[in-house]
Amino acid sequence: MRRKWSAPGLPCLGAVVAVWALAPHAYGAPAQATPSATPAPNAIEKADAPPPDAPRPRKVEARADALMKEMSALLAKTPRLALEAEETLDEVYAGAPRIQLTNVRRAAIQRPARLASDATGDTLNRSAWYDGKTITALEKEDNTYITVEMPATIDAVLDKLADEYGIVVPLSDFLYADPYATLMEGVVYGEYRGIHLAAGVPCHHLAFSQEDIDWQIWIDAGDKPLPRKLVITYAEEPGAPQYTAVIKRWSLDPKFTEELFHFVPPEGATSLNAPAPAPSAKGSAPGKEEE
Repeated sequence: MRRKWSAPGLPCLGAVVAVWALAPHAYGAPAQATPSATPAPNAIEKADAPPPDAPRPRKVEARADALMKEMSALLAKTPRLALEAEETLDEVYAGAPRIQLTNVRRAAIQRPARLASDATGDTLNRSAWYDGKTITALEKEDNTYITVEMPATIDAVLDKLADEYGIVVPLSDFLYADPYATLMEGVVYGEYRGIHLAAGVPCHHLAFSQEDIDWQIWIDAGDKPLPRKLVITYAEEPGAPQYTAVIKRWSLDPKFTEELFHFVPPEGATSLNAPAPAPSAKGSAPGKEEE
């Protein structure tokens, strides 16, 4: 996975754009072995040992890697797709019980430059539209929205949101043109865990580690190797909070209209792009007639 999601809250784009939230995570670094005072016979020479801060050697089982490539290839070659996922995330505070919160996310993707999403639940109530030129995010509870110019592809939009606004779109690793490259970037360990149920179907269960997160993925064992569940453990954060997404519905050939990806302001909505009214010379409140 490419980036780290700052759980549980999301930074805002302008004043309200918190579009989604997922991304890379990390695992705890392996403990360093204590060197023996007297090396055993045939032991590796100390000069050949890696330094304490050397990167962990990459070790990914061939079967796990092959399944990731198969799943990613299916997503990459699908020009239109839609999904619905139920996500849960932990809130962990010192001296307080662990709290689990739930959201439902829906997304429609038309490669290379259309995206629409909606999220409702315990932590947010927002929708977003990307039409190839701009992205608009609507905060539904207070009926406010903001529009920002964006690059011409979904990949570039996801990169811009992360790099310039600190926003990592949940499940965004599955939306890139090359999901395998994005998902497996930084992975140092991976293993195949067997056939286990997720979203009510038998799945290949895989487990991976990165720099400071552990993550698991369940890939449908049927004729379409779709991701069905994702669990990310922030192992180095206090309390090791988790993010879980169960993808309950996939559609690989949905029928979209162009209007789906274009924002139409709801009645009474306020644009946060509009400049604030300038104060009058006498400092009158906006909208108040001068005497």
